[in-house]
This record gives sequence, structure tokens and C-alpha cells, in this order.
Amino acid sequence: MSSDPAENNPPKEKSFELDLSSLGFGPSWVSGPSEKVSSGNGGPRRDGERPRFRDGPGGERRGPPRDGQSRGPRRDGPGAGPGGPRHDDRRRDDRGPSRYDDTPAFRPVVASAFFPDDAKFEILGGAMKKSKMTYELFEVARLILDKEDRLSIVIRHPEAEQRPDALFAVSVPDGHPFLTEAEAVSHVMTRHLDKFFDVVEVAVDAPKGSFLMIAKCTQTGKLLGAPTHHSYQRNLREHHSRHCPNVPFDAFKGRLEMVREQEQIDAWLKSMSVRSEYAPKDRQEGEPERLESLDAARGFLQAFRKDLVVKSHPWVRFAGRLLEELNPGPLRDSVRYALEQQRDFPLDTANGIRGRLRKEGFHLYRKGSKGITYACHVRRRCRDPKATFSDPMAKLFDALDRKPAQQAKDLVLALAGESADPAAKAQVLTDLSFLIGEGYIANLPDGRLFAQPILSSQAQAKEEATNDEAAEESK
Repeated sequence: MSSDPAENNPPKEKSFELDLSSLGFGPSWVSGPSEKVSSGNGGPRRDGERPRFRDGPGGERRGPPRDGQSRGPRRDGPGAGPGGPRHDDRRRDDRGPSRYDDTPAFRPVVASAFFPDDAKFEILGGAMKKSKMTYELFEVARLILDKEDRLSIVIRHPEAEQRPDALFAVSVPDGHPFLTEAEAVSHVMTRHLDKFFDVVEVAVDAPKGSFLMIAKCTQTGKLLGAPTHHSYQRNLREHHSRHCPNVPFDAFKGRLEMVREQEQIDAWLKSMSVRSEYAPKDRQEGEPERLESLDAARGFLQAFRKDLVVKSHPWVRFAGRLLEELNPGPLRDSVRYALEQQRDFPLDTANGIRGRLRKEGFHLYRKGSKGITYACHVRRRCRDPKATFSDPMAKLFDALDRKPAQQAKDLVLALAGESADPAAKAQVLTDLSFLIGEGYIANLPDGRLFAQPILSSQAQAKEEATNDEAAEESK
């Protein structure tokens, strides 16, 4: 990976705190306060933790009572039996909302996976390499998931293995995925008609007769014609397809305004004296010269240009920046649902970037057999029991062994003393920087420092092999 020198030049002064602007994800990363990555319910989670689900305040589990248990006091006091006051069992308005949510659970229509965009990953990787910092794998995944333009999204049908015929339709001009071929063709007709046709205006006779009212689109202001004219339904369909494709057709019709002003009716009659016809580009012998309507143009594309309009695939990869442009509906909702789940607990995304990080020269290791997974461009080096270090470095290790997670400034003051001259403090920073660069000390983005454990070379190699096997099994 290569980094952008304009965005990733490290500051000249020595610092052990990560400013997220060094990651170079855009103007807000370059200047201003660091972005906070949302981690869902209950604050940030660590690698290996599972999300906790609580249904009410304090974490109490809500749901129907177990067999033999009661929600409230028994009504067996005086007057509760025959002849006593009757209780109205009908639900009263003052009881408040129901404790049970009858809304059906959302069922995605596609299976989604998220990977880093190549260009953004180069910037991120370059910043990580220069910093020599150690990052939690989950936090790297969250940085990628935090902005949609940092993503490459892959979708498949949930039952792809059982149904080989389950295919997506993809708009060839821009790569937008759709559940059906008809949706993809409508999208191309709306967004990319000029790629396939030249529009020619032809003079025709205006409609004859007396018209009392005409329909007007409240969204675009276009006059769509009189309901009694033979072209009315065709005009509605064409206008809906070109200008309001994201609105259901019945809802589009319900929003039409009927106007009766003669001035508006005359304007429509004048507009009907000109008709748009569609001349195919790159016309071949045997193909029609002109199409008189959008419906005819659609039929032409499906008959003569289908391979340039829509293709079918069992899975689709598209840029995350296109997610906002997808038509509202089940497909986009399903991808967004999966994205929010991964932002909350990015296990699948973290596992998906392991191989990419290793390929780019990063080293991954787990702190403890079931601890957090870390990634760093500097290979971790544990202290061999037989190895010896200089006195200043030994003091650094001793200070971090006794009190892990110290900040660099606190460590310098503890070792050099508050009254020490700048040269003595600089020497501690120099030794610390050397040990970080050699992999003996981990420097986390929040400034915490950890000394790697004392472990023989053979034990470290065995631990790394175990971590690699566990990583492969988790994929």
C-alpha cells in the first residue's frame, strides 16, 4: 500500500497520541476534531464480545410470564367471587402501551458483506504504517464501516447455494444492482436514455375537442393531459418512469392535481403539437429509425441492446458510495440493515480484512488466548527471558510491567522526573520510540502503552501459529 504524502506526513514533534486526521479520509479527517466511531449499544465493544440485548431499563428481560408464574397480585380478595364487583377485562386506555411488540422482525432479501474500498484502504494503511501504532482489529473494521464511501459491498441471495437460478439484474451503464430485470431496465430508461437515443421533436396536430380539465404533476409541475384523451394513460406511465420512479405508481396518481384554468388547458394543447421521438444511436441495418414513445424505446432496448442495458449475476460487488443512490425498497433496506449490524458488532468485517492486512505487511496477534486481536505494521517481539537490555530500557519495561496502559508523557515524568532537563526527557522518548519501532512496546491510538510479555522465541512462535489457526477457523 502507498500513502498520500499530502495527507499522511507525520508531525515533526514527537507524539504518541493518534490524531485521526493522519488517516487521511477527507477534509474532516485532515483538520478539526477527531471523528468518533459509533459502536452501537452500550459503548465500544472489544473483539470477541457479543452484543447484549436488554428489553427494558436496568436490563430486565421482558416477555410473557413463565408457566405457573403471575405478572401481578391475585384478585382473590373480598368481593372478587360470585356476587362481588365485576372487573372489566377489556383493555383500558389508561394502561399505557402494550409491553409486547407485534411488529414482525425485518427479513433481509439479500446477504451483504462489507470490504474496504481499495483507494481508501491505501490511505488508511499508509497512515497506519507511518504511525507504527497498534490497532484493535475491530476498530480498524469500524473505521472502514463508519463511512459508506470507504466500502466495497458484495450482495448475494440468501439461498444462492440452494437456488442457482437466483440472480440479480445489474444496470450496465452504472453498476446499480436490482432484484428484477424490469427494475434495472426502468432505471436505465430514467438515468441513461441519452446513451442510447437522440430525442427528435416532431410537429403533430394538437388534440381536437373540448377539454374541461387536465392533470398536473405536483412534483415537477408538468401538464400531463386530459383524462379523456387517448394518450393520457401512456403520458402518465412515461412521466412516472422518467421523473418519479421511486414513487409507487398509485401514489403518483394520487398526488396529481386536476386544473381547470383555460390558460393551463391551452398550454397543454400547445405542448401536444410537438411529439418526442427516439432515434437509436449506432443504428444497425434492420433496426427501426424512430420510436414514437418511451414504451417503444424500452422494447427496442430489450430486443436490440439488452447486453448494453442489463446483465444477470449470482452476486454483485458495488461501491459503497452508490448505496444512497439505490432506489428505495427491500434491496437497499436489506443492505442498510446488515451495515448497521456490522457497525454494532463488526465480527464478519474484521475477519474479512484479516487477509488483506496480512497481504499488505501487517502483523496480527491476539493478546491472550481469548483476548483482543491487534494489528500493527511492526511485528510484535516478546522479551526472551535470556535477553538483556540497557539500564534505561530495562526501566521502561519495569515501569510498564508494574503499571500498564500509561501515557508517554506520564512515563517520561515517572522515569526522568518533573525537574529533569529537556535532554533527559528527550532521551526517554528516544528509547521509547526505539522499543516501539522494534515491536517490544505496543503504542495504541489513544496513547496507552503496553510492554509485550516475557516469552521465549519458541513459545512466541507457537502462540502465533495458534492465533493464525484460530483466525482461519473464524472465517
